[in-house]
Amino acid sequence: MKNHLPFGQENSIHELMTPDLQFSFQIVAAHKRTVNDQWSYPAHHHTMFELNMVLEGDQTMLADKSTFSQQEGDILFIPPGVLHSSSGSASKIAMTYFCLHFDIDDLTLRRSLMGMQTTLLPSDHPSAAAIRSTLERLLQRLQYAQTGLHMDKLAFLSDTFLMLSALTNWTLEEGSGEVHGKDASENEISLAATIERELRSAYASDRSTEDRFSIEKLAGRLGYSPAYCKRVFQRVYGMSPRQYLTGLIVRQAKLLLINPELTIENIAYQLGYRDVSQFSKQFKRWMNLSPAAFRKLTK
Repeated sequence: MKNHLPFGQENSIHELMTPDLQFSFQIVAAHKRTVNDQWSYPAHHHTMFELNMVLEGDQTMLADKSTFSQQEGDILFIPPGVLHSSSGSASKIAMTYFCLHFDIDDLTLRRSLMGMQTTLLPSDHPSAAAIRSTLERLLQRLQYAQTGLHMDKLAFLSDTFLMLSALTNWTLEEGSGEVHGKDASENEISLAATIERELRSAYASDRSTEDRFSIEKLAGRLGYSPAYCKRVFQRVYGMSPRQYLTGLIVRQAKLLLINPELTIENIAYQLGYRDVSQFSKQFKRWMNLSPAAFRKLTK
């Protein structure tokens, strides 16, 4: 539906507008677990940010080639791609922890979080107190997984935004709002930002699908090798250029599917797909739901 409202600028004296804000956020496999003194978890890495908080007992974590000893109330923040493992309790006692994986595609916050690197926040740390408070609230809302009640979901969403606020304030207080990715130079940060603008511009102008995107052509225009561009983008943002482009497409697809006036065929065309079956297969691969099933959930 087109918006035919006037801009309201006629006879205006002064105007101040905020920039548009649109981002996707997800929480994956959040869980509270109590384990015995023999428990451990093998080395692994993933594409998500992780918050790991010890609720009872103690835990020894190996992450980014460093050892972190967590006591009750301590939080370990782990960025994407970091190899990490847990050897369980050093005291050889039962231990309870809460682990939350999350991802966000807002690049301002994302690269600030990447700049924090792997960090242990002790229980008496001021920023840890704010983050721990939101995690404890989210723990109380885990019942939503069992109830599925509307009010429980709203409360979970509310606490999720509080967690985002606490994490943002942490980057502002501890990192001075720096946007540096791990081990990234100023030139690399500038290149990563240029690649991001080019990707966003290309997608906005011709609705490039994943299949039509070519990092080789983009790198050639910028005067760098494709491998170097991929490596720099990954270092600064913690995701590949293709993952970022996929995020743009998924976000737009979900927004269009919410609009009941658009057919799925029309949405597929707007997103640059040759036919609806190709779009449907791709959307199901992203969301584990067909476009029609996703649309039903939003009604």
